[in-house]
Amino acid sequence: MEKTYITKIQALMLGISSITVTGHLLFIPVIIDHAGRDSWISLLLAIFPAILIGFTVALLSQRYPGRSMVEYCQLILGKWLGSLVVIIFLVYFLHEISLSIRGFGEFYTSAVTPRTPIAVFFIAILILAAYAVHCGLEVISRTNQAILVILIPIVIFATILTQKDKDYLNFLPILENSIGPALDGTLALTSLYSSIFVLSMIFPYVNNTKRLKRYSIVTMIILVIMFIGPITGVVAIYGEERAKGLYFPTFLTLRDIEIGALQRLDILGILLWSLASFAKVALFLYAIVLGIAQLFKLKDYKILVIPVGALVSIISLINGEDLNGIFRFLENYYPFYSTFVGLILPLLLLIISQFRKKPGVKKRRAE
Repeated sequence: MEKTYITKIQALMLGISSITVTGHLLFIPVIIDHAGRDSWISLLLAIFPAILIGFTVALLSQRYPGRSMVEYCQLILGKWLGSLVVIIFLVYFLHEISLSIRGFGEFYTSAVTPRTPIAVFFIAILILAAYAVHCGLEVISRTNQAILVILIPIVIFATILTQKDKDYLNFLPILENSIGPALDGTLALTSLYSSIFVLSMIFPYVNNTKRLKRYSIVTMIILVIMFIGPITGVVAIYGEERAKGLYFPTFLTLRDIEIGALQRLDILGILLWSLASFAKVALFLYAIVLGIAQLFKLKDYKILVIPVGALVSIISLINGEDLNGIFRFLENYYPFYSTFVGLILPLLLLIISQFRKKPGVKKRRAE
């Protein structure tokens, strides 16, 4: 058992990495396909639900200090119903990590090295993530800090370099097809941001939860800001019709940058998605094995790392959907179920907890 805490900044940085990589890799095409030139409106409308998600996760953790989602679900709903809800959350985390690994593999086999079997990428990222999880939460959080030092400048750098190629007339006319498509894009963004609920497994190990709600809200606003450039840039550069036909538009945007001798910066995109994908897979794998260990009262989560990692790899492999199928799922089904599990269920837990006796603080160390 480790005897270390992490800071709330480190915890929230994990959320930033995991949502940014999935959003830039898989969700920007979905949002543009829904809302087209009105994608920026979808982003504006997503600010409130994003803040609500961050506030809810933080408030639950402050209301049940030192307790993870697994523990406070059982306190709020009772042992049996609470355990059922915990299983729903853990299955959600399992599907989220499998989807991320599948998207990571599809990106490499479609845009980078098409002759390499997709299983190679699954196994490589899972081995690295499993090692990080075995080393513990502090290693995951510190590694992620180093990754964000690279990730955030790349996003800013790409936004600045593509400015000369943008034509903002591509955003006109506004709301030509009414508000409906923009709302569909907002729902997709909300479902993406809902996965921040994974931090409910991390917050018990934060050394100081004062002002956690404020920090969480600021984090969600940062996440909204980090999508402004990639979403608006793709439409401004390529126009609505072409943008809707692109699988990895932010990667193509980087590849098309040409400023004198500065060309083919797609390597930055590869670096960004590889590092951030590792951070997300490590975070969710940690949450899953820790959650299972707590649910079944196991003393050490580390014995679960290899079996769960193998299960994740198998699920990612047997998913027969190709890239088109993944995007169809993200457009038509994922927004509803992810929003329900990551936002609606936590809100219900928060409301029900109002009528429960407030428990004492549980002191714990990172496991």
